[in-house]
Amino acid sequence: MKNFIGDPSGAALAKGGLVVLIFKVIGALGGYVLLFSLAQAGGELSVGVYEVAFTLVLIGSTIGRWGLDTVVVKEMSREALDGAPSRALYLAIFVRVLVMVVGVAVMAFILASLLTNLFFQNTPSEVLATAAIATIPFTMMLLNAEVFRALGKPLLFSLNQHGSVYSIMAVLLWVIPFPEGMGASDSAQIALMLLLGISALFFAVSTMYILSITRKRAEGYVPNWRGKLYKMATPMLISSSLFLVISWSDTLMLGYYLTEDRVGVYRIVFKIATLITFAQFALNTVVAPMVSALHEKGTALDELTTKVARLNLITAGPIFVGILLFGPWLIGMFGVSTASAAYPWLVILAFGQLINAFAGPGLNILNMTGYEKSARNTMLVVVVLNVLLNLLFIPTLGPLGAAISTTATMVGWNVWAAILVYKYHGVVAVPFLTHIKK
Repeated sequence: MKNFIGDPSGAALAKGGLVVLIFKVIGALGGYVLLFSLAQAGGELSVGVYEVAFTLVLIGSTIGRWGLDTVVVKEMSREALDGAPSRALYLAIFVRVLVMVVGVAVMAFILASLLTNLFFQNTPSEVLATAAIATIPFTMMLLNAEVFRALGKPLLFSLNQHGSVYSIMAVLLWVIPFPEGMGASDSAQIALMLLLGISALFFAVSTMYILSITRKRAEGYVPNWRGKLYKMATPMLISSSLFLVISWSDTLMLGYYLTEDRVGVYRIVFKIATLITFAQFALNTVVAPMVSALHEKGTALDELTTKVARLNLITAGPIFVGILLFGPWLIGMFGVSTASAAYPWLVILAFGQLINAFAGPGLNILNMTGYEKSARNTMLVVVVLNVLLNLLFIPTLGPLGAAISTTATMVGWNVWAAILVYKYHGVVAVPFLTHIKK
């Protein structure tokens, strides 16, 4: 570790990753406190109602960004590397995303009753309507976070993530307890209103700051993104949308076949399993713009991927073991009365997250080095497999089937992405295998 920190690129990874990781942990704790507060107010049903409503927010946010958030990381990091101004790029993407997300939010607001009847029997349409409105500031906040990521500002990136919003929501819900007798839908509605207000505040402040630190276009400067934004963004939209389908198709299908309280238990278990990839999320945040910059300069990725693999090994492995040892206790912390029954779901999901961590930033490398179409095609195949497996297993096995389907597809896309990175760049970002090179 001393040698790792002593290397400039290793130090940059460790420093930036540590900042993001700290805020990720704080945000996760806030998210868990939020779930705990909702469970205390309305039981597992309250958690389920909030989670299915938040699913609508995530889906709307992904469509609204249209992959342009990934483009801003790729292109703005290059402009920052060259010292070129980037306000024109930011405003071009800002306007496009704002128009898209407003359209998506309006459509979701109008269709709230229809969505309730189709998927969410115990979720009032008013809750989904609030979620639709919250999609707008939430999406723009995430776009601004990616700008900070591109500019190498991990602290500001972390502040404009879900976790920061969750932490503030958790504190407010903890300090200002729910009134007695409040129903599950009422508590979920309050949480969504807080999501709306806090993300709007973060969006407004971050937008003003970005405009203050970017500069107008220099004379004679010709951007290499003009006229190509949607062309670059669409494959990335498909990849991120398909990733969202994989992440949430289990929840939606469970909501179709089972009641929201069962969905709530599954989401609690899923969130515990994602502890394993905390460090990977932090590393990917820092790695993506570094990969784009290295590729632009024609520098090999060998050294960077080796460092990422080492950090994934020493962070994900111990957390995986801890989840295996203390899984029932962790599930029971959230008031789940059937913790022992849910433990097998946790073991299966944790294994998938471990493979996800060990496989390294495969899709990020593909997206940042001009192979976004390969990433898109990978996710297209995997999402079809995911939906088929969910349709096969969830009706008979319930949440256990959802865990099996999610883990199988997660392993599939990570293994294939690692193969493609080796094919195109001749490197392997998997622990114990980094010595394999073309």
